[in-house]
Amino acid sequence: MKLADLMFRIRGFTPIPLVIIALIWAQIRPAYMVIGLALVFSGELLRLDSIRHAGGSTRTRNVGAPALITSGPFARVRNPLYLANMLIYAGFALAAGALFPYLPIIAVLYFAFQYGMIISLEERTLRRIFNQQYSDYCQRVPRLIPKLTRTSGSGAPNLSIREALVQEKSTLMGLTTVWLLLAVRFIFF
Repeated sequence: MKLADLMFRIRGFTPIPLVIIALIWAQIRPAYMVIGLALVFSGELLRLDSIRHAGGSTRTRNVGAPALITSGPFARVRNPLYLANMLIYAGFALAAGALFPYLPIIAVLYFAFQYGMIISLEERTLRRIFNQQYSDYCQRVPRLIPKLTRTSGSGAPNLSIREALVQEKSTLMGLTTVWLLLAVRFIFF
């Protein structure tokens, strides 16, 4: 199994060491907590908007897509979900105040590496599935750093906010659990 395949398959578990380290060495720093919460909130909003446009096809264990999504956040950046995750992880590391400034920097660098591997795997697959359409999309829309201007994308959101929240249920439960653990850490330890 190639490293990119492994990274794709375990992507839901790779934040666990970050959470453990952040909880062990957490320190209350109100300013960092506020900035971290803002990053997490922004990341989750981006995830929800991305899921609204892509539907449930983003929530699979298989590389590929039934359609090329180019609307909503996908009109500014090709991988808005991974960008959103990086905002969430960096925000949590910052909010925890653990090993500052190293843990937030390490989180961003690690997840940039991990998602870089995953993105290269997904891009090869999408080029094979969508051929020139995907190549044209890649020319217009950056991989991970969003454009300020929206490119022309096709398609309306596939899901309502409510449906996107249902699709995002496990992520929201995970975020809630992590924040509760951090609150317990600050209050009792």
